Amino acid sequence: MTADDTSKTADTELCKRLHRAGPDLCNRLHNLDARIAYYIGAARAPATHRAYAADIAAFLAWGGAIPTTPQAVAAYLASSEDLAVSTLRRRLAAIADAHQNGGYPDPTKHPLVRKVFRGIRRVRGAEVSAPEPLDVSMLSGIIGAIPDDLAGKRDRALLLVGFFCALRRSELVSLGVTDLHTSADGWTVNIRRSKTDQNAAGQQVCLPSFSGSLCPVAALASWLPVADITDGPLFRVVDKLGKLTPKALAPQSIGAILRQRAASAGLPPKHLSAHSLRSGFAVSAVRAGMSLPLIQAVTRHRTLDGLAPYVRTSGPPTNLQMAGLIKPNLKS
Repeated sequence: MTADDTSKTADTELCKRLHRAGPDLCNRLHNLDARIAYYIGAARAPATHRAYAADIAAFLAWGGAIPTTPQAVAAYLASSEDLAVSTLRRRLAAIADAHQNGGYPDPTKHPLVRKVFRGIRRVRGAEVSAPEPLDVSMLSGIIGAIPDDLAGKRDRALLLVGFFCALRRSELVSLGVTDLHTSADGWTVNIRRSKTDQNAAGQQVCLPSFSGSLCPVAALASWLPVADITDGPLFRVVDKLGKLTPKALAPQSIGAILRQRAASAGLPPKHLSAHSLRSGFAVSAVRAGMSLPLIQAVTRHRTLDGLAPYVRTSGPPTNLQMAGLIKPNLKS
């Protein structure tokens, strides 16, 4: 086979992959420069692109420019006292990214910028606006107050799967019916892409089954027949008339549903968000004495260090747990 034949074969395989990725994508990317731009864009999640674009727009609206100087970035940080430290950190990442893409020196790496940002973090102290973890007692109260109509069956399955699989909101709304797998050993959920799996290798999480109102398997078994869906999004929009639509729930709707259901159960919804499901599982698991490696198997953190915030949030050991430390050493 000649080099020209090899090139044509490679082009044919690329065309097949592009056709699978999106309609008309192949036609738009036959130009090599367009392909390069496409793959550069694919290196980050769409949500990251949107966030960085908004951050750069805010920096430009303030009076900044690309390229800019370390002095200008330091001034921007010092004048942005109304922004959270986490937002400023992302703004710096967006400014750095814009300079790297343009081939300019990165001003955010300058000692002046780093010292100003470190000073802001020290003055502000720890941010306390993190979403409240949803513990098991709160979850039980919410689930018990959900009515048994179509939207109620959906929300019951949505919240229980989100909690016991420790899913991020993007993972929860991306689930399809075909991502559920049943066997003699139980149910598993296939997460096709996640924050810790950007290359979409896929991650599997076991779905627990037990007696009682908090069983996610039972909730799904109740939801799927009435939804009458065999393919496509697992969790879909229910319109104002109470009818199911083909449209998947939006990521931002998860927090709204949780807060609405919490309020209906008489619980304060203010500090709840979609992340309360994921953090709630981790904190509840720590309190129940589950080992960190087993928790990591569900949360899919890259390292055990990622679970440290949940360990701290779970509070100090109980008297019963402390007593468990000395029982093996007590002589009868």
